[in-house]
Amino acid sequence: MEHRHAIRRIKEGLWEVYDIDDNRVVFADGVALTNLLDDEALDALELLKGGFLVPSSAPKAG
Repeated sequence: MEHRHAIRRIKEGLWEVYDIDDNRVVFADGVALTNLLDDEALDALELLKGGFLVPSSAPKAG
C-alpha cells in the first residue's frame, strides 16, 4: 500500500506531516514530524515524496 502524505496546521504557525490514509502523524527515525514551522513541514513533505526521508514507527514507550 502506497502512503500519501500531506501537511496540516495544528496551531498558529505550526504544522505537522500526516499520512492521508490513516490521518496519523508521520514519524521519521522515531521522531514525530509535528510542531514544525511552515517551511520545515514543506521540506519534510518534499523529502518524503522524493524518498530521501523514510517514515518509521513511533518510538516505543519505555
